[in-house]
Amino acid sequence: MPLLTDRLDPTALAAELDEKGFVCIENAIDPAWIDRAQGYVHGLVEQKGKRYFALNWLSRNRGTPPQELIGDPQMRRLLTRLAQIGCPKAKLDEEIYTGLRVVAGRTGDERSLLYHYDKHVITALAPILIPEGPKRRAGELIVFPNRRGYRRFALFNIVEKAITQSNWYRNRVTRKLAAGDPPNIKYLKPGNLYLFWGYRTYHANFPVASDMVRATMLLHYGDPHPGSLILKANTVRQNRDERRIAQEAP
Repeated sequence: MPLLTDRLDPTALAAELDEKGFVCIENAIDPAWIDRAQGYVHGLVEQKGKRYFALNWLSRNRGTPPQELIGDPQMRRLLTRLAQIGCPKAKLDEEIYTGLRVVAGRTGDERSLLYHYDKHVITALAPILIPEGPKRRAGELIVFPNRRGYRRFALFNIVEKAITQSNWYRNRVTRKLAAGDPPNIKYLKPGNLYLFWGYRTYHANFPVASDMVRATMLLHYGDPHPGSLILKANTVRQNRDERRIAQEAP
């Protein structure tokens, strides 16, 4: 199985997430899985070209590295319990929402610094390919953890996200980001598993130099607003847009 440990304590991890906002579980993922996933990504890049693309619901593709990771019972138990602790009212779907994000070529600039809040309670990030390059040009993760609570009404969440994900607001946050290595900047390493409260954490990535490839597997679980038709429609639209980008000719 991809996860190497069955001794993770969700209660302790949730407490650490509440306190620090970001948790790194070192050497949590089998190196053999990383090798397979890297080969899988390289194959996709050869097929689709060196550019940005995202593939969702890869857990449905049997026999692939993404399906192996999502199919690990330990992973499901971990995300289920964290979502329950983080937001007891959240809906726990049968499937864990998954996304593979690949940033390469000229799109490394176009798809960077797009700060946002996730729609799910918990986000788990498994790095696959992390380039070594100049600081702030290698796709480093930027997190502002636990900046908000769970909104009672989905409409308030929608309005809030419309403001905080506007170009004006995003540019303002980037300008105020401290120089050097502030704690908001996270340097990821394949083999580690990273956790944060996705709904509550404002986050983005720095650009990726055009000669590099960055690939991460994202797992999201727990829906705080399961009854919102607007949010469901927005998710359908986002998935459609991602499929269109992924299918574009290189």
